[in-house]
Amino acid sequence: MSGLFLNKIANVVANSFHKAGIKRLKFRQLGTGVSIGRPFHCSGEGNISIGEYVYIGPGAKLYGVGGIHIGKGTIIGPDVTIYSANHVFREANYIPYDQRVEVKPVTISENVWIGGNVIIVPGTNIGEGCIVGAGSVVTGSIAPFSIVAGNPAKVIGSRDAAHYTRLKQEDKIYFRAKQLGTL
Repeated sequence: MSGLFLNKIANVVANSFHKAGIKRLKFRQLGTGVSIGRPFHCSGEGNISIGEYVYIGPGAKLYGVGGIHIGKGTIIGPDVTIYSANHVFREANYIPYDQRVEVKPVTISENVWIGGNVIIVPGTNIGEGCIVGAGSVVTGSIAPFSIVAGNPAKVIGSRDAAHYTRLKQEDKIYFRAKQLGTL
């Protein structure tokens, strides 16, 4: 047998084991073509929805108690942390905080690219087609097609909306094309 054929078999076996591991988690929604790197930490997965053709890099941590939605075609780099709840510290019964948590869902729209080592805090809403620079701390709402970076993340540019829209209409989703071998 050729090396290429054996590599394809090995990839199919590895992908089936990987998908079985993902499916053991009880996500609210898990789209087709999702790949999650290892190691992976996830809590509150019943409150997490992941769209089709999403890639989540190794070392990701998703704390889904307050709800997390990750849209179709999103690429999340390595070591990204997403929080959807925080300890209550205002009017708390103890210091520095008490046993209660304040939940605030996080929404990541379609076709977002999040660089490595990004932290996304509770209540964040990242618009469609955004790019988040590596190492950023993202808070609040980010308008569609924005390019943000920093701590806290600030808009440093924007994508060409017409070009983005044309590619979306042609269904040119990077991770989908990569999985189908059409790149």
